[in-house]
Amino acid sequence: MHYGKLLTAFAAAAAILTTACGANRSAARNDGRFFLVDQRTQIPVMCCSVPPSWLAGGKTTWTAEPAQPVHWYVWFMPPDQQCKIFISSLTVLASSGRIDQVPFLRDPNVLANALLAGARRDHNLPDARIVEARFIAHQPDRNLIQSRIQQAQQHGIRPTGFHFTELFIRLEGSRGGTRISVIFSLPMLATENRPTARSFTTVTELLCPMSYSCPAGTETATKQTLEKIVGTMQLNPDFTAVVNRIAQQRTANWIRVQNQIRDQQMEVARTTSATQDRVRNMWSEYIRDVDTVSNPATGEKMFVDNRYDHAWINNNGEVIYHNSGFNTPNASTASFDPNSNSLFNRDSWQKLK
Repeated sequence: MHYGKLLTAFAAAAAILTTACGANRSAARNDGRFFLVDQRTQIPVMCCSVPPSWLAGGKTTWTAEPAQPVHWYVWFMPPDQQCKIFISSLTVLASSGRIDQVPFLRDPNVLANALLAGARRDHNLPDARIVEARFIAHQPDRNLIQSRIQQAQQHGIRPTGFHFTELFIRLEGSRGGTRISVIFSLPMLATENRPTARSFTTVTELLCPMSYSCPAGTETATKQTLEKIVGTMQLNPDFTAVVNRIAQQRTANWIRVQNQIRDQQMEVARTTSATQDRVRNMWSEYIRDVDTVSNPATGEKMFVDNRYDHAWINNNGEVIYHNSGFNTPNASTASFDPNSNSLFNRDSWQKLK
């Protein structure tokens, strides 16, 4: 992964938004652009480009956590359904003590074991097992570190150390007689703080966690596709600003006590008004490419991405998008229905359009 470029992009998300988000509808259809809409606020969260004819899905979840009001993820799958790519929002893990005292920063198997059940479920590999878990050292992006120092100083907090690493995890399992590899890549920035003369806290940020599954031997090609998708990711500063306002309201006192460093997206809300106006205008144009439909479970109106011909929703609010011509494996004349697909039929799906 090209983490230097990726983290720089997230450190200045507003600056990397391009006119692609303001492209006309035909251009958006041609380049396979996908965006995730938060159904609670009806605001798009992010957009990215995906290969033509790929299946796409995702979900936003609002939580009661002070520092993380919302979590989101997106996933993508080719027509043959042999690979699956996941990209998630930043996750914050707070710990007491110094960096060298945090268990999951000392032993890579701690988080690897914690992720195993979810990996088996998300990648449809009930027999998946851990075959490798290790840390890969990286130099932290200078702008990223400086932003953490500034955020800490604003709350009267003194950072006493930083640690940047990547947790690499490889799992193996089988699906339909094919040996499958699952790769996790978790860039991690740990910030050690000293809130009082006698105490230390460590806040660890998982920066854009990613994973993918694919037949053994095709890892390199799948990783290259993942990198291309991540390279086109663009966060919507309007949604980021909403999340930040809610987080600030929840954590006005909690931040001072728990020494929580605000997440990377705080930087987006501090960009110049001129940049924000330009970005908002781009997203205003882009959001017009939606259809309004009724949620079959609740009857409430909701937005769906109109670049796709079909959309399905389950009881958990996850939405699957696909175009005409996306068929089930080995059935070129069949139409895709997640209720009859072994990768998805653990949930009940209803058609949105």
